[in-house]
Amino acid sequence: MTGGPAVSVLMAVRDGAAHLPETIASLRAQIEPEGGLEFVVVDDASGDATPALLAAWAEADPRLRVLSTAAPMGLAAALNHGLGHVRAPLVARADGDDLYVPDRLLRQAAALRADPRLDALSCGFVRIDGAGAELARVVPLTGPDRIRFRTLYTSSLLHPGAMIRTAALRAVGGYDAAYWTAQDSDLWARMLAAGARLDNLAAPLLRYRVHGASLMARRGAAGRALSLSVPERVQSAYLDGLPPDHDVAATVDLWQSYRPLAPEAIRAGLAGMERIAAIARRREGPEVLADMRATMGRAFWRQARWLGRGRPGLAASLAGNAARVRMAT
Repeated sequence: MTGGPAVSVLMAVRDGAAHLPETIASLRAQIEPEGGLEFVVVDDASGDATPALLAAWAEADPRLRVLSTAAPMGLAAALNHGLGHVRAPLVARADGDDLYVPDRLLRQAAALRADPRLDALSCGFVRIDGAGAELARVVPLTGPDRIRFRTLYTSSLLHPGAMIRTAALRAVGGYDAAYWTAQDSDLWARMLAAGARLDNLAAPLLRYRVHGASLMARRGAAGRALSLSVPERVQSAYLDGLPPDHDVAATVDLWQSYRPLAPEAIRAGLAGMERIAAIARRREGPEVLADMRATMGRAFWRQARWLGRGRPGLAASLAGNAARVRMAT
């Protein structure tokens, strides 16, 4: 990579013409880190105006290389195709419908240069809808140990905001093309298993678009099962094998507590979380344990409120668990 750019921005896009002009503008406005940057964009057999938009960008910006596929490869395979062409020691992911603040690449590259132990670094973000209206500001989890532990339950790095050391990404074989969803969760889990350290910058460095065409909005039961396969193998490694009665889905759902759970799912989740917590109390440091207790407490309170008067006994038990967990934090 001698003489190449410092950062390669890697994007794969298919039929992204609706939002691609805004994304291109935000990428071209990036402040170049020392050493310069390049853009490697894989057009995954688009059938809309995406090829024309990319051609116009390439004509105006010599830093861009467009790789076109004859037939759709899917995101993971398309990213691997692009990864084979990047020249920089740092790869910055970008998606064709998000918007990036001008100093995103500059700040992430500086942070990775300052800490050679880090292998990937994402950031905070502003969630926007299809029209660009702000929905929420998300402050990410920080600290490599806390992020590693939370991989048991969820992904803590936003993929299109991540910058990754090229060598570390290639060392784990890039992306697993079998993951047509949860490519990022799978990647982070494999990198962590190989000894990588991951972190986030707290600052919101992109506007992350959520809309009806996004994969997360339409992945269905098969996508959920594929996504759950990541915490399943991470929990299995942490527990040195999954006990027969260990319910990974319930454990993940209770930890996240994005929605009310059925009483049987709550009980199964409680058993799973306590099984993991028993090992964590012996293995993890104080920051990880404090984050674990705080998250468990919030989850228990949330489920207790949702249960309300419908299941007073279970609600009271959850509230009691929440109080005990928080007192221990």
